[in-house]
Amino acid sequence: MMTCDCDEIDLRSGPVPGIAAVLSIFIPGLGQAYAGRLIAAGCWFVGTALAYSAVLLPGFLVHALCIWSAYHSAKYWNGY
Repeated sequence: MMTCDCDEIDLRSGPVPGIAAVLSIFIPGLGQAYAGRLIAAGCWFVGTALAYSAVLLPGFLVHALCIWSAYHSAKYWNGY
């Protein structure tokens, strides 16, 4: 008869940093939401929209910071 030691199986895995970054490429703030930071997600979404509406270059810079933040939020969640 087979037995399973279920204490060794980790069914709850955290967000993947690469996926968080890619999600933020498509929609600013989505990577932060994926990493569980909902307030930060809303702030990044609004901030990036305002930056794009001001001038294109600041929009790209804020969007890049958003992607970087999403990546590091997921890494922090996983304890890297």
